[in-house]
Amino acid sequence: MKLPVRTLARLAVIYLCVLLIIILIAGATSNKLTWDYAHDALMGIRMNNPALYQELEQNATREGLTVEEYYYHILTKAAEVRDDNIFVMGMDLLRKSIDYYRRGDTKYDFNHSIKVTLMVMGLSVLLTVFLSVLLGFKLANSRFLGVAEGLARFFTGLPSWWIGAVLIAVFAVKLDAFPISGLKSIPPKGGFEGVLDVLWHLALPVATLVFVYIWEFVVVVAHNVRDELGKPYVLTARAKGISEWVIYWRHVLKNVSIVLSSFTVQKFVEMFTDYIVVDVLFNLGGLGIIFKASFVRTVVPAFGVVVRFDYRLFFVVTLAIFIISFVFSFLLELVKGMLDPRVS
Repeated sequence: MKLPVRTLARLAVIYLCVLLIIILIAGATSNKLTWDYAHDALMGIRMNNPALYQELEQNATREGLTVEEYYYHILTKAAEVRDDNIFVMGMDLLRKSIDYYRRGDTKYDFNHSIKVTLMVMGLSVLLTVFLSVLLGFKLANSRFLGVAEGLARFFTGLPSWWIGAVLIAVFAVKLDAFPISGLKSIPPKGGFEGVLDVLWHLALPVATLVFVYIWEFVVVVAHNVRDELGKPYVLTARAKGISEWVIYWRHVLKNVSIVLSSFTVQKFVEMFTDYIVVDVLFNLGGLGIIFKASFVRTVVPAFGVVVRFDYRLFFVVTLAIFIISFVFSFLLELVKGMLDPRVS
């Protein structure tokens, strides 16, 4: 197998562009946060230290700037950040966010959250692909394929949290067959029993993601299987007396897997978005919980609910999602290279 160099290079360029967008957004965020801090600080100085405010105003006037502009430049200079370059400001904000995590200043365990995310996403993707292959092969020449297409359109329009809520109401509340939320029982169990306990807790979250996406995967597999069955190599294999099982699982599956791997890459980021919602809904402790925590809600009697943006948590989660998506896409492209030498 040769490496699909062109495909991987194209993939790398796409993700570099995404990374550039993240950096520019971080730079714009840093710029806005600094301006807001300068404004709030000047309001405090003006009320509590009029003499200092007057001095700042005089210095700003000499340089032809407003007081806020002058104080903004003081803040960025003190932080050794180039305020004339959004890209540099973005890189500096991302570096500070990562350093904040490395120092352990946050109560959230990112390593644990990433492991939970990989476990849930991995199980969901594997189960979706496996079941879609089984159902797709069954429905390729079946009149029920139209039903699968209708289900695909139906579930595509439904939010994942709604499906999760229905599963909770039926299987957790009504039937009491699965836990409502959490990743482990209290007290936690050890050994193999602990592994089964985690899988028991993950049943409904994984089922939610699978239920949303499996129908689209089934339709893709079924249509591709139908196309492959009409090709000359299948007709030749049948003429040689090769069994249908061998034709399906050794020849047709290999060609369908090429299309299926590409479709999985397309749907992975979309599934990741739904995972964040599911993670919060079932309180699994993955990246979705940290992402939610980056928007801090505080009740202020005079104003109501005030939402404060914690940029450090937000951008660390964003970078984690970016890296996971890139690694997953990279590995799938390698799999495509193994399945189809033409990709190389």
